Amino acid sequence: MSTQIDRIAELAKEDPKRQFFSIAHLITAEALYAAFRGLRKKASAGVDGVTYQMYEKTSRGISNKLHERLKEGKYRAQPLRRVYIPKENGKERPISIPSWRTRSCRRRRAKC
Repeated sequence: MSTQIDRIAELAKEDPKRQFFSIAHLITAEALYAAFRGLRKKASAGVDGVTYQMYEKTSRGISNKLHERLKEGKYRAQPLRRVYIPKENGKERPISIPSWRTRSCRRRRAKC
């Protein structure tokens, strides 16, 4: 992780209400690939039906293309699938299921 991203993490911890409008210029293709590699291999398929194993076959090339789209401001996350799971008290808890590409991007942002 770069020192610039470390500094953004520090600022975010100091002031939780601080807004960052764009950190895409700090994210590299290597960082996106590393974020993908950090995901659980046995996680369920994303909303797009793609599994970790399917995404892994082309992940290097996809990371480079994704990085270019981030830099150009053309990346848009795919919609999430909303699922409700039952709780012990009889109520339901909503969860959202992203695509694998979105998981990689979100994992990277979570560290920032």
